[in-house]
Amino acid sequence: MTKSDLIAAPTSTPGRGFTAATVFVDGSPTGMRLVKSFGSRLSVLAMPFADLARLKEHLSPWDYVAYVIDDPLPTTDQKTYIGHGDGERDFGGRLGNAISATTQIYVIIAVGDTFDKVTAPYVEGRLIDICTDLNIPLANSGRPYGRGLGVIDDLEQLVGHAQTLLSVAGFTRIEMARRNPPALRLRLSVTTDRNEMVAMTDDEKTVVSQKGVAYRLDCRDLNAVGYSWNNRFYVMAGSDYARRSRGDLSYDHQRRRDLLEAEKWVGPVTGTSDKMMLKVGFHCRSGAFAAKLLSGEHIDESSWLAVETTAAAPTCEAPE
Repeated sequence: MTKSDLIAAPTSTPGRGFTAATVFVDGSPTGMRLVKSFGSRLSVLAMPFADLARLKEHLSPWDYVAYVIDDPLPTTDQKTYIGHGDGERDFGGRLGNAISATTQIYVIIAVGDTFDKVTAPYVEGRLIDICTDLNIPLANSGRPYGRGLGVIDDLEQLVGHAQTLLSVAGFTRIEMARRNPPALRLRLSVTTDRNEMVAMTDDEKTVVSQKGVAYRLDCRDLNAVGYSWNNRFYVMAGSDYARRSRGDLSYDHQRRRDLLEAEKWVGPVTGTSDKMMLKVGFHCRSGAFAAKLLSGEHIDESSWLAVETTAAAPTCEAPE
């Protein structure tokens, strides 16, 4: 059984499209299906994750693939995972037991040598970046290439085709998120680590000032408050942020400060030219990491002084 759809091509040229055919391998739209198009060098093989053993019957052990593991139910708490590898990869191995009965796997396969050790991780990395920018929850802790992942025009058509074919196959999170794009990115990073700077959740705003160890930044006249909790360091919204960076700050930290400003996690303060204010409370790997971001200087953990937590302790809410 086959179904064909005319779908918008992922291209900047208006009015173009291509036809994608969905082949229901098991004769059912809930079983194994193959989404393909004569207009693309890519196809997507999709199926319930519970039938994973059958997947390897259709994959060459030496061919590269990219893939997405996702529970399509709107009410799911399971995070999406994006990866790449070859036909012998342990798909879902990093997710452990956190895979629901309704989870699907979408494997992006390519014609000939289209996918190799460069192009397959490129498509994976770009899908991770796109989902991160759209605040789609991911189980991935890192991304391939990290700071070295630049947009390669020659490969972007593959990324666009992958997104469109994935959507036809049933992975619609990117498409749905783009209909109502977020006003604020919730994760900022310049390396492979997706958890460099993560905006605080509402739950964290409630408990971190109650359960964490409170600190204040001892650097010039900066008024900044942070908490150490749950193996992360939390920086409170409303903290001071030095407008200028010193020359001893590392390249990566300068890029992180540029990101904070570009993404409007910090904003101007009336009446002062040398300070800005943190608008978004976030957590990061350590107090030393946070101190460098706020001060623009190469300072360390010792710049935070422990303070006694009182009923009037600063909150995590951004000032009005």
